[in-house]
Amino acid sequence: MKTISFSNAVSIKEYALKHCDQTLILFGKNQLVTTAIELMPENVVLCSTERLVSSTGVSETGFSGLVVASQYTELVPIDEPPILSLASLQQAYQQVAADPNAFLLLLCDGCQAHEEMILTSFYFLDPHFKMIGGSAADENKGQTVISLGNKKIPNLAIFFSLPAKILLIKENLYLPIGKRLLVTKADPLKRVVYTFNGRPAAEEYANQLGISVAELTASFIRHPIGKKRGEDIYINSPQRINDDHSISFYAQIIPNTFVEILTPGKIDQILTKTRQQIGQAELLFSIHCTLRNRYLIQSQQWGKVLASLNQVATQQIGFVSNGEQFNWQHLNQTMVLLAIKENTEMGDD
Repeated sequence: MKTISFSNAVSIKEYALKHCDQTLILFGKNQLVTTAIELMPENVVLCSTERLVSSTGVSETGFSGLVVASQYTELVPIDEPPILSLASLQQAYQQVAADPNAFLLLLCDGCQAHEEMILTSFYFLDPHFKMIGGSAADENKGQTVISLGNKKIPNLAIFFSLPAKILLIKENLYLPIGKRLLVTKADPLKRVVYTFNGRPAAEEYANQLGISVAELTASFIRHPIGKKRGEDIYINSPQRINDDHSISFYAQIIPNTFVEILTPGKIDQILTKTRQQIGQAELLFSIHCTLRNRYLIQSQQWGKVLASLNQVATQQIGFVSNGEQFNWQHLNQTMVLLAIKENTEMGDD
């Protein structure tokens, strides 16, 4: 596996036809992806994104992603509903299940809010099987495109069994502020919380922050919600305040559970911890939430994040998503990262 970039669709087609034994997994802006699909050979995956991430910065031009020998991948389009693809998913999983370094890359339609339903369709996986993913979408236009060859598909599972040691890491930039909320009424399927601590959700959320409901929306980027599992935090970001002062979220929240209000932590300490987890890698593939992207732009810290990752990797590539998947969880405002270590499949062009 290695990183790869293209300036236009024609150059993708030329490369893909010349390297029919390779699978290309590429990301680009929605409009670019939409116009490129009809040119794509069957060994090309395209996925729309808000921004591209590389070792040198973030951008909105061209295409970039990963290229890997096709013998190490199993690609399965996931229908709506996902249960229709169950037999194909099980068959692909069986091809890689015995490899301790096998993993699944999941690309979802970020506009359908079906990520949790898709994740539950993988009930047959070993509980320790590694999974990482991103939800494709254009945050501004509310559109998404995923394609395999020259055909649009709703979702895609890519099973990898590489001749390499791999590591999955989750990084968030937020920590609890010591204020917990009990979810007293919620509809997980609609991703709506109606009440926290028995009060209208927006009113109690704002009260805990010491601000008015009118100020709450502007505070979401700095104070999302976190679900605590052991010592770890899984972020769930508020999307909007509804007329009844309920709150719509970007992921499901379960009734009768506690959640934490978060605040940005000390970024230098967080980045150091991530580097320590990675050690040294030949390739990093990162998926960053669109809300994390927004926070890093506002705080002018994208450069610091990329420079930190460059310290521990030979190659780095990634994309901005509309939500992330990490080992059975759909979450937000987070970076999930695949580190390829001791890779013997880098190959030549």
